[in-house]
Amino acid sequence: MAMIRCNVEFFGVPIKLTEMKVEIELEEGAKLRDVIRALRRKVPAVEGSIIVAGEDRMIDGYTFNIHGHFYTENDNNDENLLLREGDRIALLTIPIGG
Repeated sequence: MAMIRCNVEFFGVPIKLTEMKVEIELEEGAKLRDVIRALRRKVPAVEGSIIVAGEDRMIDGYTFNIHGHFYTENDNNDENLLLREGDRIALLTIPIGG
């Protein structure tokens, strides 16, 4: 299967744990769990603070923005997600207000 490279940019709390941007490599057809797995390998600092330790899922309170749509790993709303070479994936804190 062909590989693609995407850039993950960190905003809000996630930026305090790592650089502003990292490049990850994924197989074509990758879904959110694949992005999370690649981040666990590339940026160990996110494990236990953004990603559940030892698992390929995010802790509640974080979201991805890809192609202008928000995705959380628990929504299972990535069935139509099609990542392409050079895509920009934003990882951010979900805003909490009141």
